[in-house]
Amino acid sequence: MDFSLKCAYAHGTSAVRTHLINMAPKQIQLTWPCFQLLKEKWKGKVELQGVSLVVLSFFRDLEAATELANTVAAAGGIMGAAVCCAENGGDPNDDWTTCDRDRDMLLDRIFTLAKERNLDLDFHVDENGNEKAKGLLYIARKTIQHGYQGRVVCGHCCSLCYQSPKDLEVTMEATREAGITVVALPLVNQWTQDRDQKGQRTPRWRGVTLLHELRSHGIPVAIASDNTRDQFYAYGDLDMLEVFNQACRMAHLDRPYQDWALTVGSVPADAMRLPQHGRIAPRLPANLVLFKGRGYSELLARPQWDRVVLRNGVPIDAEVPDYRELDTVPNERRYTADQPVLTLGPADPPSNPPRSPSSGSMTSNDAAFSKQSPLDEKDNVIAALNAKVSSAANQVMRSSSNIRIGWWVVLANSMVVVCAAVLAVRYFGSTEEQLDSVAT
Repeated sequence: MDFSLKCAYAHGTSAVRTHLINMAPKQIQLTWPCFQLLKEKWKGKVELQGVSLVVLSFFRDLEAATELANTVAAAGGIMGAAVCCAENGGDPNDDWTTCDRDRDMLLDRIFTLAKERNLDLDFHVDENGNEKAKGLLYIARKTIQHGYQGRVVCGHCCSLCYQSPKDLEVTMEATREAGITVVALPLVNQWTQDRDQKGQRTPRWRGVTLLHELRSHGIPVAIASDNTRDQFYAYGDLDMLEVFNQACRMAHLDRPYQDWALTVGSVPADAMRLPQHGRIAPRLPANLVLFKGRGYSELLARPQWDRVVLRNGVPIDAEVPDYRELDTVPNERRYTADQPVLTLGPADPPSNPPRSPSSGSMTSNDAAFSKQSPLDEKDNVIAALNAKVSSAANQVMRSSSNIRIGWWVVLANSMVVVCAAVLAVRYFGSTEEQLDSVAT
C-alpha cells in the first residue's frame, strides 16, 4: 500500500478511496489497522478513504455484519458491498452477489447499518455483460426508499451496455433521482470483460459503462483506476493522467473534450466529500499539476513525465518508487514474533530513522504491530535500497514555459483493494501460520 501511495503522490494524486476486502475476520483484523497506519503516515499528502468490500450475501450474518459496520465506523470508513457483480451476476443461481431470494432484505440491512452510523455507501455493481444484472437499479431504489440521496457511489455498472432501451431509461432515471455517482473503471474493465480465459478469442466489447448516456441524463460520472498491477489488472502506475488518457480513447471522450476532465477532478472529489480537492479557485490551496502540453492533443499524446506537482504552490520533491522495493524479502529477513528487527550496519544508515513502536496513533486494535510494525521493518529495507539507488527522475526538467494547468484526483474503487493482505503475504510469506502472526 505504501508503494502504491508513493506512486500516486508523485504523479499528482491528492485523494484515494480504496476498497479493502473484508470477507473473513482475519482480513478485517489485518486490513483496517494497516490502513489506519498508512492513513496517518500520509496525512497531509494523500487523503485516504477506506471502504469495506464484501459480497451481498455476507450481510445474511447479522452479527458479522454489525461487527463489520462498527469497525468501519470506528475507522471513519465507508460501507460497501458487491451486488450482481459475479461472472453470472443477475442470474438467480448467483447466490453470492445477486441473492435473488432475499436481496431486498440484505440491501435494507446495509442501508440500515449505514444510517445508524452515519456512513456513506460505495458499491461494486454489475461488473459483467449480463442483461439480467440490474444491481444499479436495485440500489437506486433502496437509496430513495431510505432517503440516502447523494451518499451512494456505484462503480463498474458494465451491464448497462446490455440493457434494453426501456430498461436503461428506468435505471438511469432512478439513478438520477437517487443522486448516485457512477464510477467507470475503463482500464480494468476493458481488460476483464469479454475475456477468453484461453486467450484464443478477441474481445467484442470494451467493458466501459455508458458514460455519455449517464452524464446526459444528469448523473454524476467519474473515472478511476481501480486495480493496479494485481490479479485483476496487470498494468498501471496509479497515474490519473494515464487513466483519463485511456478513458478518452476507449469511451470517445473527445469531439469535444469539453469538461470531461472533471470526471477525474471535482466529480470524484464531491463524491468523497472533499470540497477543496479537484478545483482551482480563489482562496483554495494551490494544489495543482502543471503540464507542458498546450492543449488536449499534446497533453494526451505523451505520458508527461516532466510534469510539476505543486502542493500549496510549491513543487514537491517526490519521485515514483523503484520497483525493487517490491522484491521479496529473503527468508532470513522475514519478520517473526521472536526474531530481531533487521538492523543496518554503520555503512548503510537509513535515510530516515525507523519509527518506534510507540509512535503514531496506535490503538488496542494495533496490537499486531505493537512489537515492531511490519511497515517499520519494510521501511528499513527500503531505506537501505534508497541509499544505494539513485533515480533518474531527479533529472526531471522543471521548466515553466508553455505550461497548462490541470488537476487530477483519484477516486479508486479497488485501487489497493487487497494490498494490505498482499503486503503481509508477500513480505512475510504465504503460509497460514505466517499470516496468523500478522493478523492475530
